[in-house]
Amino acid sequence: FNAFFNGFNGLFLKPGDRAEGGAQIALVNPDGTGFRELTRGPDNNAFPSMAPDGKRIVFRSFGADGKNGLRVFNLDTNAVTPLTNDYDNFPLWSPRGDLIMFSRFAENDYEIYTIKPDGTGLKRLSYSHGNDAHQGWSPVGQRIVFASSRLGFKDEMTYTDAPQPYGELFTMKYDGTDLQQLTDNQWEEGTPAWQPTKSAMTH
Repeated sequence: FNAFFNGFNGLFLKPGDRAEGGAQIALVNPDGTGFRELTRGPDNNAFPSMAPDGKRIVFRSFGADGKNGLRVFNLDTNAVTPLTNDYDNFPLWSPRGDLIMFSRFAENDYEIYTIKPDGTGLKRLSYSHGNDAHQGWSPVGQRIVFASSRLGFKDEMTYTDAPQPYGELFTMKYDGTDLQQLTDNQWEEGTPAWQPTKSAMTH
């Protein structure tokens, strides 16, 4: 519980420890053939998300040298372009291709942001006293679903030794407006995904 109430200042891991010897992004064909490792080196690279055009991948990197942030890998040129340089995680490319959503450690908790693929237009979408993360896009990129601990502790301490409040699910528009709460219970809700629709798949 110290990690939560001390604003993660009592965290048992230093940011540099997140590299953990390195992790790489790779591609493989649906039938299991054509394995291709895209990144290399000591950094911990994870949570890739492909652009709708299939030509770029955004991923987060925890650097062994302390340099963190989101990176964009170009599948045609193999070039890696830094997108952000903060403690960012869980990037997801919008189905429309115009935005990349991610969570950032800001003001002692995680908040949701978007940024354009060219690195401009950074926008903070959530402002709460709890963690907002594990987000997902609606099929056409108009809304966002995410987990939030903004409601505080409920029944967690009687069930487990949870170091933070359990998450509830919320949705909002892609610009951060029209916030709506979906769940309210004693269980942890996390990593939500939006079910694709037939009309969205034909666009």
